[in-house]
Amino acid sequence: MPAKLIIFILVHVAALIYFIEMLRRVAKRAKEYDLKDTSRTLPFGFVRLRYIVILYILAYLIWVIASIFLYLFFIHSGPIPFGGREAEAIKRSIELNL
Repeated sequence: MPAKLIIFILVHVAALIYFIEMLRRVAKRAKEYDLKDTSRTLPFGFVRLRYIVILYILAYLIWVIASIFLYLFFIHSGPIPFGGREAEAIKRSIELNL
């Protein structure tokens, strides 16, 4: 296995561990305090903790998908899956020297 792929996997595993720990902390703190959702306690009057957590999960999933795509496009040495000849030509013309 190439060193670049190992580093890529390690970064994703570390990000996943951080992601899970953050969600665990948020769940723990939300249970500790009995806060009511009112217009005085919510920022802008509509942003709930649930929305922030959902946005955080979506951002994480988008980051994982985009990083896999970028890895396949710039670092992966084999043919690009689902790419065809045009994708290979584009890859060769803008390939990074990593």
